[in-house]
Amino acid sequence: MRTLASVGASVLGLAAMTPFSSSANAAGATCAALATDSAFGLKNNPAIKSVTAVITTTAAPASIRYCNVTLVYGTKPEQNITIAVGLPLNVADGGSGGEHGAWNGRTEGLGGGGCAGNLNVDAAVNGGYVGSGTDGGHSGGDCTPGVNAGGTYNLEFIEDFFRVGIKQQILWSKAVAHTYYGSRPDYNYWNGCSTGGRQGYLLAQELGEELEGVLASAPAMFWTRFQTAQMWGQIAMHDLAGELPPSSIPTAKLQAVQQSAIAACDAKDGVVDGIIDDPRVCHFDAKANVCGQPGAPAIGLCLTSAEAAAVNKVWDGPRNKKGERIWFGLDRGSDFPILDGPTPFPLGVTQFEWDLKDTTYSPPSTKWQTVTLEGPGLSYADVAQAGSRNIADVTDTFGDLDTFKAHRGKMMTFVGSNDQFIYPRGVLNYYRQMAERYRDRRDDTGFEGVRDFYRLYRAPGVGHCGIPAGVLGPGT
Repeated sequence: MRTLASVGASVLGLAAMTPFSSSANAAGATCAALATDSAFGLKNNPAIKSVTAVITTTAAPASIRYCNVTLVYGTKPEQNITIAVGLPLNVADGGSGGEHGAWNGRTEGLGGGGCAGNLNVDAAVNGGYVGSGTDGGHSGGDCTPGVNAGGTYNLEFIEDFFRVGIKQQILWSKAVAHTYYGSRPDYNYWNGCSTGGRQGYLLAQELGEELEGVLASAPAMFWTRFQTAQMWGQIAMHDLAGELPPSSIPTAKLQAVQQSAIAACDAKDGVVDGIIDDPRVCHFDAKANVCGQPGAPAIGLCLTSAEAAAVNKVWDGPRNKKGERIWFGLDRGSDFPILDGPTPFPLGVTQFEWDLKDTTYSPPSTKWQTVTLEGPGLSYADVAQAGSRNIADVTDTFGDLDTFKAHRGKMMTFVGSNDQFIYPRGVLNYYRQMAERYRDRRDDTGFEGVRDFYRLYRAPGVGHCGIPAGVLGPGT
């Protein structure tokens, strides 16, 4: 396996892409010339397999005219990373109203979601930014190509998606902007949630000198750990309650125990508003909802003893055979159906195959159904350990922010306390680690050092990427 230091390190061709040095370039190149004139560094560049540049418009009703550059980056035959750069029109192409033509002098990289990239730059361009996106080297949102038939890793797919694509997106978008406007960007930003949040953290950790601002929300930053944990609830329901999709614990029962937890812990913050302010201080026991218990819901909504044990396991989170916690659980008050409903979450199912490198693998996979909480046979802890050993060093984002901090970059993260996809305690734990790393000896709170450049905001009652908890039904 290639080392992380080598992943995405190539910037072949960037040195060749420099703006005109003559005064004729004061207004920049035209959009069309970017793709047709090799003097601008894209055409005939050995790292660029193809390039187009056309003036088009963003979607209605904004309908902003801009230069849409689409290039395919690759330094080897099997590497094909599409990068989109949207440039508000410069003076040469008729742009006006901004710092350079219609441009505000800033770039905004946009992140993807799940296993999918993002080539739609409209949101950034509409705000006057040079917007950029990438497909991460593949189309669609399917993670299954990460493991080949026979169980070997498709490292090109994994590395291009996790690192190389977004790094090249940032580097090329800045270079194209410099060439098109004849001026370097004043500030460079990243904006993403979920996978886009993970990408923001990785860029801050590994390309921190290239960005001045990062908005990285609900970050999928410990990919192997949390994706594996997305199957914990399904295994608990199967192992303890004998439930196997599509016959999992009925959604109505799960919604009832969710509401019971909210009712039990709502007032802990002094305000009764239907929200658990901090799920970490809520310890409601699902056994209170067992049929026949005082205050339990009616028949059809109450739980069996086995179902209550499974729900408590879901909330507690994954543990190994020694009882030691190996990741976090679904916080009380969060929605169950996405991960623990009738259909297992596809990315979690695929992650098991990434973890195991199963030599008998062929999609669709059902091997997760043979996994138990503690054995006999293949246990959840065995799968989690295999993932940590086999692939986590490539997929998980847990480095420091030293370079980004030295560059005087600023980062903000928004996380919903009831995120039902990516359990928020992962990023909360990372924030504590960074607070300890950057703590000043004069810092009484322990957080002043990190708050100077990196802030984390927790939103009670909010789910994944801003969706309120309690509004997602089965299959959404």
